[in-house]
Amino acid sequence: MWSDGGIHRPTQCRTLVFRLVAEPWHPPPRMPPPCLMPLMSRPFVSTVLLLAVAACARRPAEAPGGPPAPVTREAPVTNSRQLVERMRERYDGKWFRTLTFLQNNTLYKRGGGEDRSQWMEYMSVPGRLRIEYLPAVNKSGVLFVNDTVFTFVNGKRMDARKRIHPLLLLGADVYAIPPERTLGQLDSLGIDLAKFREVDWEGRRTYVVGADAGDSTSSQFWVSADSLLVVRVVESQTAGTRTVATDYRFNKYADVGGFPVAVEILMLRDGRPLFKEEYADVKANVDVPETLFDTSRWTSGPTP
Repeated sequence: MWSDGGIHRPTQCRTLVFRLVAEPWHPPPRMPPPCLMPLMSRPFVSTVLLLAVAACARRPAEAPGGPPAPVTREAPVTNSRQLVERMRERYDGKWFRTLTFLQNNTLYKRGGGEDRSQWMEYMSVPGRLRIEYLPAVNKSGVLFVNDTVFTFVNGKRMDARKRIHPLLLLGADVYAIPPERTLGQLDSLGIDLAKFREVDWEGRRTYVVGADAGDSTSSQFWVSADSLLVVRVVESQTAGTRTVATDYRFNKYADVGGFPVAVEILMLRDGRPLFKEEYADVKANVDVPETLFDTSRWTSGPTP
């Protein structure tokens, strides 16, 4: 998972900044009064009786407990709060608690060519993510703990800054923490929760929070209306005198132990690919020791 554009990294890493509707039953045709029977021929009577039997046979059996309940659909989402609440409700108790994976990175150079690297990551939902730059012998990486990011170079802590990781929040935490907490963190990321719309994006209904039509640079996030999984995040940050918008595309989800996990994320800047991360050896709900997120024990990480 993308760590941060402004953190320190070892030299080789510095450029690397998911009816039965009962058929109406009609009672058998009523037999004519006895006074009319003599007027009817036997073939006619036989036909009437056969029709009566057939009508009874067509009556479907009623399901145990009465007729089936009518199919109900979720009410449409009409604002940002409803969306966050619906995302939480959909996966309540159905989201992973921990995740580990090897991240294969591709950095696309502006002048052409690519640089590749690997990171080992450990996630504990909510709010914690450990990224170790490989080879791990350098003991360099970053640690996200709630709203703070810590940077380590050669085993030494270099700095600590306030920072909510937008991908960690929208790719995992939103499905596990109270909606009010999510909304507060989204607000702190500069996402305008008053802006909400529905669009057709890449052939699917998608909810957009934080930006009007045509705005591709304001901080915003996009969610599939069907799966309620995030599919796009745009983060706008100020770097000196300029504003930089980073566009993250959640290109692929995979089922990992019964949980939907984003396994490919593409980052774009100025409309061109900048960085791609692909996850391998992904494991959900495995043991992730609490010590991995203890800043005083960074060098005791499990990666050899």
